[in-house]
Amino acid sequence: MIAGILIGHGELPIVLNQTIQKIIGVQDNFQVLSNENYSAAELQNQLSLAIQELGKNDVIIFVDLYGGSCANVSNQLLKKPRERQISIICGVNPAMLIKYFQYRDQKGFAELLQLLEETGRNEIRVIK
Repeated sequence: MIAGILIGHGELPIVLNQTIQKIIGVQDNFQVLSNENYSAAELQNQLSLAIQELGKNDVIIFVDLYGGSCANVSNQLLKKPRERQISIICGVNPAMLIKYFQYRDQKGFAELLQLLEETGRNEIRVIK
């Protein structure tokens, strides 16, 4: 199974996770972190602990904003040696998370990342 972490600003990751749970139910091997009341160093420590709690599973980190503090902290993990695959997807949306939960047991790591990126992009629409 490919594990996941949702990290973002303020209440956003918590509320997004609650919304997903209402749609598809509570999911295991998934951690949720907010940057609220954490310095960058403290948030990085919390993220490292969350990864440890997920065991030896490969991990996708879902981040709300590219270039924000949560993305920057997550990106620091990629610079360290690691025992598993870790990738970051910025600009998370509900459709992407639902697709992740549907396919994380069925697809390989690279294939799942591609599917999630496509799903996220395809959910952006301008309706006039």
